[in-house]
Amino acid sequence: MKTGETGLNLIKGYEGLRMSAHYAPSEQWTVGYGHTSTARHGMSVTEGDAERLLKDDIAPIEQLIADTVRAPLNQNENDALVSLVYNIGEENWRRSSVLRKLNEGDKLSAAQAFEMWTKARVNNELVMLDGLVRRRAAEKSLFLMPTDASLVVPTADVQPAPECELDYVSDAELKAMPVVDFEALRREDTNQLSPEETAARARALFAATQALSGDQTKMIISKAEEHADMGVTIGAILAGLLAFLLTGLGAVLLIGQELPGLAQALGLSYDRFAVLFEHLPMWLAAIGAAMCYFILYILVKRTTRHDLKRQRSREVARLRIAK
Repeated sequence: MKTGETGLNLIKGYEGLRMSAHYAPSEQWTVGYGHTSTARHGMSVTEGDAERLLKDDIAPIEQLIADTVRAPLNQNENDALVSLVYNIGEENWRRSSVLRKLNEGDKLSAAQAFEMWTKARVNNELVMLDGLVRRRAAEKSLFLMPTDASLVVPTADVQPAPECELDYVSDAELKAMPVVDFEALRREDTNQLSPEETAARARALFAATQALSGDQTKMIISKAEEHADMGVTIGAILAGLLAFLLTGLGAVLLIGQELPGLAQALGLSYDRFAVLFEHLPMWLAAIGAAMCYFILYILVKRTTRHDLKRQRSREVARLRIAK
């Protein structure tokens, strides 16, 4: 596949046109649009010569891409790859993640890998260069652009996830974090408090401690502890409702046995009591099993709450020792 006008213009725009030979930081002479193979001191070219040299230079690159890329490419993808290889060289291209991802059939990852080639050595130090960042962005944009020019845009139905942000922390990770990060405290040894700040914090801590009967573990309630308390409350309510239902069933049976006249007045006929006694074992087993479940649920939540409080106490003790 030959390089199109879009690809040629992209290379021209970022290489720049030099009518006279220039000694580049790469310690070689450059002329035209980044031509080096025949450039020499004192050489000058016209714009037409520079374009001819550029096409001669990219011909081997076009063949290189045809030989190394096993995935089918459209014109825009080919042009973007030619610009990339023209800039990074054949050796880097053969070991690049762009080529590897292309041959794995993962074009999106290949496009993402363009962004790896944004650094160069300046004064023997590896630094990110503005020009390389912009060139990779342009090449990546061209690589992802459909040849029919129909844009694929995100809609309200498909939005980026919050995890795209590097500093994103999920709710589960936040709940699992310790209340006091002792490693962070050790890393911040240089950030010493002033005497006034230390005294103010000591007074606030003393007041809070006195107000809470000296139990600092009650000063902060985490989300996990709050959820455990809510679970205990819900489990107790449901277990109480089941106990009330069991009590009501016992009361109805007692009325039918000891006060048949009252049972008749309440509309509890013999036939209804027969049905009740017929299914009584099943109902008792179901209510008993449900009560056992909710009682066990309450015990588990209470144990969890106790473990969280104990962990809180250990953290406060460790903080005192560290202090």
